[in-house]
Amino acid sequence: MVRKKNYLKYYKKSYLKKEKSRFNVLKTMSVLSVVVTMFIFTVFIFYMIVNDANIFTDEKEEIETNQVVSIRKKGLRTDFNAWNRTCDWNLIIVNNFNPVPDYFSPSLKQYGGSEIDERVLPELAEMIQMALIDDVHLWISSGYRTLQRQEQLFNKELEKNINEGMNKSDAEDQAMKILSKPGNNEHNLGLSVDFNAGGNDFNLTKEYAWLLENSTNYGFILRYPKEKEQVTGRAFEPAHFRYVGEEHAKIMNSQNLCLEEYISTLIR
Repeated sequence: MVRKKNYLKYYKKSYLKKEKSRFNVLKTMSVLSVVVTMFIFTVFIFYMIVNDANIFTDEKEEIETNQVVSIRKKGLRTDFNAWNRTCDWNLIIVNNFNPVPDYFSPSLKQYGGSEIDERVLPELAEMIQMALIDDVHLWISSGYRTLQRQEQLFNKELEKNINEGMNKSDAEDQAMKILSKPGNNEHNLGLSVDFNAGGNDFNLTKEYAWLLENSTNYGFILRYPKEKEQVTGRAFEPAHFRYVGEEHAKIMNSQNLCLEEYISTLIR
């Protein structure tokens, strides 16, 4: 007697075998998918870490470069006392670190309502006259100052800062950015002038534009330029011009040097 094949049992067995095989395939694919995903994620994280490291390195190099520039600026000579003893009268440096030497004596002469060193007057007077031809009106609002007058101005600025809430030390530091202490101010030399009672907005005037273009022809420089504050120790003063002589003024202008920078190159 022939036994009948149990198709139901065979179908179940065959079906389950196929399903199990398919499950194993899916399981393998899932594992591979997870592995691939983790690999891609790992590569991405590695890339980000390396990229961040490069950015950090670039930023670090930039910071170090800026520090080098800053150090170089700070490395400029600040003590000009020895220089002042032997230099020409028109190249003497007076600033917060270098007072007017005891042996320096300006030869003053009245010009308008101010006193100026008479050695400066010919070029100064010619410059003012030539400016008039271009319809530019220049007048001297401040020339030579005595130590007493400088002390009055400094103490007035100091008192103003204290009244605004600063302690004495901060008030003095702030005042020195604008006026300097008596004996440490260029106006005590008689070689500098302030034009037209100009304040911080003098740089917006046609007079300022004319002076920038023409003052070096008469031996004058903008003594406290913008972006040189860390070198000069003084805030930008657009109305303050100083006589150094035509040759020196033109070199300084062409090389974008303030007086401290220029004299430092001569000493080296």
